Amino acid sequence: MNTKYSSNWSVPAHITGLFQIVENDDPLKMGSRGAGFSISKRVVTRISLKEIYDEIHEVYFNDQKIDGVVSLEVAKSFTDQIKDSALIIQHKSPLPIQAGFGTSGAGALGTAFALNEFFDTKKSEEELGQIAHTAEVVCRTGLGDVISQLQGGAEIRLEPGAPGVGVIKEFSWPIDELILLASIGTMSTKDIITSPEMIEKINKYSKQLLQELNEKPTLEEFLRVSFEFTDKTGLMSEKLKKLITYLREDEYSASMVMLGDSLFAVGDIYDLEECSNIIDNYDPNAKIWIDSISNLGPIVLDTKVFD
Repeated sequence: MNTKYSSNWSVPAHITGLFQIVENDDPLKMGSRGAGFSISKRVVTRISLKEIYDEIHEVYFNDQKIDGVVSLEVAKSFTDQIKDSALIIQHKSPLPIQAGFGTSGAGALGTAFALNEFFDTKKSEEELGQIAHTAEVVCRTGLGDVISQLQGGAEIRLEPGAPGVGVIKEFSWPIDELILLASIGTMSTKDIITSPEMIEKINKYSKQLLQELNEKPTLEEFLRVSFEFTDKTGLMSEKLKKLITYLREDEYSASMVMLGDSLFAVGDIYDLEECSNIIDNYDPNAKIWIDSISNLGPIVLDTKVFD
């Protein structure tokens, strides 16, 4: 039997520097105001059907079976097409999960685009974005990545919600400014965005900072307000706080990735390579990348990704 596969749908990872949580009973309107940027590291998704039907869908990340709640939530929007079938949803990425890099949003979008192609449902990009956003909100794995990842680039999320509902605007990002990413552990987004105490603290500090960024939408201002938000909310682990403090004393623009036990810094390749060496000496187990901003949303990769 020849297995049929979807194309390899590639979606950029996304970094948030600061955010404000906006609750709403309608998942299309729930989400976050905030600011961040998409990066060239991506999550690639491919869909196929099980050769033997057993009613249980399977989700894999880098060949390891996972619970895949967000991907499975996306699949519910294609129930009519999937009936009497069982899916295999494969995700692949060089980035870790639960580290703040928007992998769940990228996987959700990739799943939506792959299912749309696989079953030829002819949904628009906006509809697919709404399906992915709803899945993230329902599963409490993210609030604002999807609308940003659908567009790419650096963005300020002015109003919360899914594509077609939320409002975002770009801010300028100089082409020679690269990004260092370092992950030293994992963090549960769900634990934070469902805590009334944390929501109050996050929203208290983000409102004014986002207003300041909106009035001066530059990379320099984004880096300033992101660190001020990081510092005031106390979301950092002690280990991450020590590392970011150390880097900033050395004049690197380090700030926390929201929401993960991870940091980002922006600069030229020479500065970031030195920064990488400092982090490696501080924590030899840290996962470190130097990346660039991505202005592309979901795309199909023609190269071989899966075995």
